[in-house]
Amino acid sequence: MNTVSTRLAALWSRFAKHRFVWIAVGVVVLALVVAFGPGTSEPTIRLVGLALQLMGISTVIWGISETRNLFGHPSLSSKVKAWLGAFSLRRHSIVIGAGALVAGSASVKGRAYVTHGSGPNPTTETRLEALEKNIAALHERISEAEREMDAELGKGANALECEANARTAEDKTIREKLEATGTGGVHISAIGAFWLFVGVTLSTASVELAAIVK
Repeated sequence: MNTVSTRLAALWSRFAKHRFVWIAVGVVVLALVVAFGPGTSEPTIRLVGLALQLMGISTVIWGISETRNLFGHPSLSSKVKAWLGAFSLRRHSIVIGAGALVAGSASVKGRAYVTHGSGPNPTTETRLEALEKNIAALHERISEAEREMDAELGKGANALECEANARTAEDKTIREKLEATGTGGVHISAIGAFWLFVGVTLSTASVELAAIVK
């Protein structure tokens, strides 16, 4: 059972890989069956050729829709509906939007530092003691400033790294979209050209083909 399911999955994967070929060939085979079936006639062959030509031209719309979907634009059907809605005879309701502007206040960071004095009647000992305390406080302030600078530099480095990664991912996405735009519609164009070729042949030589069949 597992072997059968595996084979079916592989067969379906192979079919899906070449689905555009099967679509193009299947439509042409169906058209030929209708055109040259029992009771065939010249008008039938000509109309089948016309249908294939119209289907070939419709692949242009198909390719445009694929390109629009690739870049996130609305589909052609939604654009047509919006265009028709703009000319609708129904009364449109007027919507008035109200917006509120909120201004954010900038935060201000302040620091308070304490200096040690030598007292009202300073002596050499009190002055030395105050000087030692002030030097210790100065070192603490310098260390705190260094820690803050390191933290800010770390944030900046992380932000730059995140921005670089985002730009790399965006460049990759744009490259993939450009590649898909340049080569992704080839299969659709090939299908349209194939249908147009067969359709033009049937329509142009419908009298001769009908005579050959009869």
